[in-house]
Amino acid sequence: MSERREDDLSAIAWPGFVDILSAVIIMFVFFLMIVATALYFHILIFKSQLLADAAMSQMKVESEEKAIVHQMQTQFAESKEQEIEFDTNMDSLIIFFGSDSISLLSQNLDKIKTHIAQNVPGDPNGYNVKIEASKTPKTYENAARKVALARMLNVRNAILQAGFPSDTIDPGIVDGEEIKDTYHWVRVTFEKK
Repeated sequence: MSERREDDLSAIAWPGFVDILSAVIIMFVFFLMIVATALYFHILIFKSQLLADAAMSQMKVESEEKAIVHQMQTQFAESKEQEIEFDTNMDSLIIFFGSDSISLLSQNLDKIKTHIAQNVPGDPNGYNVKIEASKTPKTYENAARKVALARMLNVRNAILQAGFPSDTIDPGIVDGEEIKDTYHWVRVTFEKK
């Protein structure tokens, strides 16, 4: 009779074991679901913080660059280091600026007008005027480009004052061409059409 009783107990124990095992598995799956959800939201927050940090560092770099450009702009003035080199054979001139200047001195403006009147004969419409400015390498790209552009536009204004129409003027910026150990120059070339 004891054998029969053991068979009955084993028959009764098996459903309880299955209930306990299924309860443990359900609790484990529930725990995994909670952990996965928590990790998902943690990753979202972490990514948003990374993006915010990247945006802040980009804004910081841009603000530092703007501060440098602003500082450079406030330092620019009419420099006394300005000189002009005339080449009458090629009908060109090169204006060498000081490192702290972007505008033409009034006496150099008069020299340019005199040179044009003497060496570029005929109708100003019969010429193409090429203006090239060099930007300094090893500086911030935007700052160097703005300085070269400002110098080029000031020379362009002098050429316009000399009577050349704006549609004959072709301005451009040259990447880091060095003339006479400096990058602070603007070259003007007059070519007959």
